[in-house]
Amino acid sequence: MNTTARPLTRRKLVLVALVSFVGSITSASSTYAASTATAREPRASATEAGTYAVGVIERTFVDRSRPTPPNQSFAGSPERTLTTAIYYPATGPAGTAVVAEGATADRSGTPYPVVILSHGHNSFGREYEPLIAQWVSAGYVVVAPDYPLAKQGAPGGATVADLVNQPADATFVLDRALRMNRTKTSAVYRLMDPARIGATGHSLGALTTYSLVYRTCCVDRRIRAAAVMAGLAGDRPEFFTGIRTPLLALHGEADSTVPYTAGVEAFERAGPPKYFVTLVEGQHTAPFRGATDAIASAATRTTLDFFDRYLKGERDGLARLRRDADVAGVAELQEER
Repeated sequence: MNTTARPLTRRKLVLVALVSFVGSITSASSTYAASTATAREPRASATEAGTYAVGVIERTFVDRSRPTPPNQSFAGSPERTLTTAIYYPATGPAGTAVVAEGATADRSGTPYPVVILSHGHNSFGREYEPLIAQWVSAGYVVVAPDYPLAKQGAPGGATVADLVNQPADATFVLDRALRMNRTKTSAVYRLMDPARIGATGHSLGALTTYSLVYRTCCVDRRIRAAAVMAGLAGDRPEFFTGIRTPLLALHGEADSTVPYTAGVEAFERAGPPKYFVTLVEGQHTAPFRGATDAIASAATRTTLDFFDRYLKGERDGLARLRRDADVAGVAELQEER
């Protein structure tokens, strides 16, 4: 394992800087082909990606207690509407490439850990389907909402200005998904384990995840582990103080949207246990939205290893994380436990 950390600089980040960084986010709108994992030695205790078929249902959740603010030509709304895709292990031919709409759930491994995914600016939850399918096929339920004003096709145009409302959106969606989990007539009845919940997000969604899990004012205590992809966070004491939720941060060295150094600095401020994966020459979007190269494979594997350890309790998850994040010319790992 590479134990030599890349230089970690200290630079003051305030919340205003968060907005200035994400103001440049322009997520690509095309969806990449499904990810193909690079062959590795068998995992003794883990559930491999490709073990289950992948099913998905889509629901619309409406939060009538909070408004959607005006946005350019959009006058605003007294409520917040969140179209949400819920992915789950399904019956049928196992694999990661085919996602079956409304497929019958595979209940052989229930209840499954849950991961809530927050998308980037001008994107949407299902745009991350190649990555989501890898996780689900290994035995996870993934809940992927579309945020009202950050999503592609948002009224008035996608904006970063609604970031402040997105952590509460994530909490609301998680509440509604868990309500479905308790409802006998639901397609996902008793599929989810409410004691094993993780959060993940990319770009603006990574900022959402940092706020959901590590912002001291409004932490969702149900979250047991967080994986952030190409993100940044604010300073202590507003973030991280007294919070020791396991963190995995992934960032591409060649990220021209959210600077690599900003990701490193956010990682520095977090408490242990924490892990930082440098994606050597990695870009802002491709490793997390379906690219098929070695960098994307490393991102897929390390996130799965991390959640396997901290949500499934697989003790060899960290050994696999260290292996999968130590690939010459592809990925390097720093950690503090």
